[in-house]
Amino acid sequence: MRIIIAGDGDTGTHLAQTLSVENQDIVLIGSDRNHLAELDSSSNFITFEGSPVSVSNLSQCGIESAELFVAVTRDENINLIAAQMAKGCGVKRCVARIDNPEFMDPKASVILKSTGIDSVIYPELLVAQEIKQFIENNWVNEWFGLHHGELIVAGVRVRENSPISHRLLRDTSSNPRLFHVSAIRRGAKMIIPRGDTEILPDDVVYFSVLPENLEKLCALCGRKQIRVKQIMITGAGRVTENLLSLIGHNYNITIIDPDKERCRVIASRFPKVSIVNAAANDVATLKAEGIDSCDMFLALTGSSETNIVSCMVAREHGVQKTLARIEELQYIPEAESLSIDKIINKKLINVGKILNLLIDLDTASAQCMSLDQAEIIELTAREGAKIVSRPICDLSLPKEITIGGLIRDRKGLLVEGRTQIIPGDHVMIFCVSGSLSKVERLFRDCLKI
Repeated sequence: MRIIIAGDGDTGTHLAQTLSVENQDIVLIGSDRNHLAELDSSSNFITFEGSPVSVSNLSQCGIESAELFVAVTRDENINLIAAQMAKGCGVKRCVARIDNPEFMDPKASVILKSTGIDSVIYPELLVAQEIKQFIENNWVNEWFGLHHGELIVAGVRVRENSPISHRLLRDTSSNPRLFHVSAIRRGAKMIIPRGDTEILPDDVVYFSVLPENLEKLCALCGRKQIRVKQIMITGAGRVTENLLSLIGHNYNITIIDPDKERCRVIASRFPKVSIVNAAANDVATLKAEGIDSCDMFLALTGSSETNIVSCMVAREHGVQKTLARIEELQYIPEAESLSIDKIINKKLINVGKILNLLIDLDTASAQCMSLDQAEIIELTAREGAKIVSRPICDLSLPKEITIGGLIRDRKGLLVEGRTQIIPGDHVMIFCVSGSLSKVERLFRDCLKI
């Protein structure tokens, strides 16, 4: 598949790098000559210096034969115009990054589609939705629900005091079976485990679990769900604004930001929220505003370094749960080693959204979540596909792929070696980045990449 990405900023660059690992034919359009030259010499995709709103430039990039055009420049208007131009040049599907929540309205979506824009990405809303999920399920690092939560993938950091710490995976089984371990992230490495894999402290273990067993899994991992009442947030940007729209008046919230105008905007929209005009790293202000009595601290400024330090300060003052927005991927392992409970990264969230567009399924329930170096994908099994031909133990699955569970007749099920997938099952696949082509061979009749 030829995919053209407009925008050589952090989001476009990371998206191009991720998709090129999946053996897609990627062209990245940008304007930063030095940056593009550096990418051209070190990456497995084509770079092009030019304008995404130029018909001649789009033609030079092969827009007529492209199947997907993604506009993620820093300018919303350029993204919208570029997507319309690309569709007019013959690309099959167009997606544009937006900054205006008005474009998320269903009526606006119909209008945009009539102009050639098939889908829009509003990163700040996607990030806010993930933060809301963490507030409600704060004992997990990652949360991915299939079919309204009938099957859940929970990524949990295992503590030293956990009953499963220092145990082989095959020794953690229970009767009745409570969970299936799909993957383990150990530092910067993603592991698809086998029976002799040992679970170590600080591993992030990805469990497939049925909703009725969530409390047991929480205790098994040595974690605890806390009831959140008091939240402190540093940063009053669009992520915070979207988050406040989602969580309503369910919590007592204090927001700290040095920008007076942003403080005024938030105060006018959310009069019940306490707004403080101060620096995020002003410890005296944090103490004066009650950080010692907070249940959760959300560091959402535009500076990863400030967010990490703020979470460390919050920990020192006894805050039970912390979340940091970190855009530099190389900082994530270090941040996790400092016991920050949740890391939010817009690039990974955006990639998950784009991967949904690569999975050309004839079903509205298809889902994909992008992790660092891995993806969780929900696919529907069809008659004639290899995945339904024999029991899982006889499929000879590649070592980079595991099946975490499935939905059958609207009910979540864990899988084992003897399980045979049948047509119509919604299957949860966990795969290491770069393995989508191998997944394609399993679901050849229902997945086109």
